[in-house]
Amino acid sequence: MVTVDYDKSVAEANKLLFKYKISEPPVRIDEIIEREGLSVIEADFGNESNSISGLINPDEKTIYVNQKESDNRQTFTIAHELGHWLLHHDKLSSDKDIGVMYRKSITSLNNDPLEKEANCFAANLLVPFFLLEKYKHLSTESLARLFGVSEDVIRFRLQNYNNGKV
Repeated sequence: MVTVDYDKSVAEANKLLFKYKISEPPVRIDEIIEREGLSVIEADFGNESNSISGLINPDEKTIYVNQKESDNRQTFTIAHELGHWLLHHDKLSSDKDIGVMYRKSITSLNNDPLEKEANCFAANLLVPFFLLEKYKHLSTESLARLFGVSEDVIRFRLQNYNNGKV
């Protein structure tokens, strides 16, 4: 059984935050993606549009995001796929399904360890605790706007912040 390595996910997110000197929200995921040598394409997934948020093609170094989803959802999907790229690069080549993000809320149950790691990475990259601490006095709605993520992501981060988890 594969265990979830949350510490590795948090460490990888923190490496990027430090590397790109992120000190204020929102984290510009588009700039990070470009600097990491990847590209993003908004795609129409046709009949799969209701079930796929995005995917990464490691051979093309390209992340495809569902063009029908909100900007906030696309931002999280891009960060999630970047997490797969950094955390699971070796596995992406052998199993292309790893790089597909099926539409699920961050708070929904997902038992796949690799998906949990990519979600943890994305949440820590987009809403790092040191910035959440600075702005936690704001409403959930204001935090979501400030960080450029959904209110679900903010609630998830606040809940885990208060519980001392990732």
